[in-house]
Amino acid sequence: MNEAIANLEPEAVWRHFAAISAIPRCSKKEENVRDYVIGVARAAGLDYQTDAVGNVVVRRPGAGASSASAPVSLQGHLDMVCEKNMDVEHDFDTDPISLLVDGDWLTADRTTLGADNGIAVAMMLAILESDETPLPPIECIFTVDEETGLTGALQIDPAIVTGRTLINLDTEEEGFFCIGCAGGKNTYGTLPLVWEDAGTGTGMIVRVTGLRGGHSGVEIHQERGNSLVLGSRLLDRILREVPGARVADLRGGDKHNAIPREFQAVLEVPSGDVATVQSVVTAMEADFRDELGDREPHLAAAAERTDRPDRVIAGDGARRVADLLLSLPHGVLGMSHDVPGLVETSTNLAAVRIEDGALSLLTSQRSSRGSLIEWASDVVCAAIRLAGGTPRAAEAYPAWPPRPDSPLLRTAVEVYRRVTGADPEVGAFHAGLECGVINDRVGGMDMISFGPDMTGVHTPDERLNIPSTARTWTLLLELLRAL
Repeated sequence: MNEAIANLEPEAVWRHFAAISAIPRCSKKEENVRDYVIGVARAAGLDYQTDAVGNVVVRRPGAGASSASAPVSLQGHLDMVCEKNMDVEHDFDTDPISLLVDGDWLTADRTTLGADNGIAVAMMLAILESDETPLPPIECIFTVDEETGLTGALQIDPAIVTGRTLINLDTEEEGFFCIGCAGGKNTYGTLPLVWEDAGTGTGMIVRVTGLRGGHSGVEIHQERGNSLVLGSRLLDRILREVPGARVADLRGGDKHNAIPREFQAVLEVPSGDVATVQSVVTAMEADFRDELGDREPHLAAAAERTDRPDRVIAGDGARRVADLLLSLPHGVLGMSHDVPGLVETSTNLAAVRIEDGALSLLTSQRSSRGSLIEWASDVVCAAIRLAGGTPRAAEAYPAWPPRPDSPLLRTAVEVYRRVTGADPEVGAFHAGLECGVINDRVGGMDMISFGPDMTGVHTPDERLNIPSTARTWTLLLELLRAL
């Protein structure tokens, strides 16, 4: 057991969480954590199945008076978002997550924690090992590659899922029962660039740092700063005020479902214009701080000298790059007229970088309406084409339509009231969950999603509330007994 959480309860949950935190498990690299799950199943003498894409289902027989009940499916994903700040030395392919306790919260040492969705995996493994009675037959569905494209859910073999009552454990607010979510798709772009040797100017690096980032579904409506939006404004202003400035490199953001936190551009500028670039960046940092206020208290923009680059974008290429980034939408595109306060449609300008001599873009669109997913993607594609680039849109994944009359929801609300003495909040949210995709593949499922309190998911500020995790575990056990 990791020292940081050695004495926490429930012991089995934290023991498994510590174990999987020591296993690198970025999206598409879940082989070792999948082996860990299979090892737990074998040690407990439980049946398990895998499918062609790498999902694992482990089955625990019912216990006590509930042994003949209908099976209940628990579901979570094995992968995690691997994010760190640019100045942090951490290799997500080899290094374990360093766990830290801060009062009632568990966090990591300047990287994502992986509680999304590692805490679900830990709870499911603890349920599989539990000798609690009575419990119905349980099948735990461990999916792969949720964070980069819902690959495991989209390609799950329906034959390995026998339950028709599903509890997803990928919600990040205690006391909230999710009964619906948005669908979405990713839209990519490539802008070809022509290059030439750099001149005799001065190398400069322009950075935007300190932004909060966040989940591009859960926090998109909070209007947090997007480093690519701010960085494109900096780049545009520099190119206009320093005509001799030329671009050598550009990068920021990483994951489709994370609001970008950092941006950097490497430039060659005439040596006499270094002070002008620094002045532009200082003035715009003040504008950004004024615009974003306390939403981004740690925002910083800076321009510093660096080594002169070997090559730069030729001709009007840098201008086309700046114009494209400025024209790409980001944020909420529409609110639901069915559910007050619910974001219906959004787009996230997620990542940009120069690689293989071209500008590469990643954006992500979400909506509870399929037609609006397509519209938002079409807007992005149009901007890329107008700049002379080539867009590519991935296949959309389906939304999860709310079902307020769900028998599972009714039971869950009754159990929550009995356990807590309060009413839960029930609703849908704008983030994507695997529930709708799995139901689309399997069919006929009654589903709900809940989980413990988490903040800062998909960022190095990710935190998991320890007492909330214990209460969620108690609720899960009581709900399974009731089922």
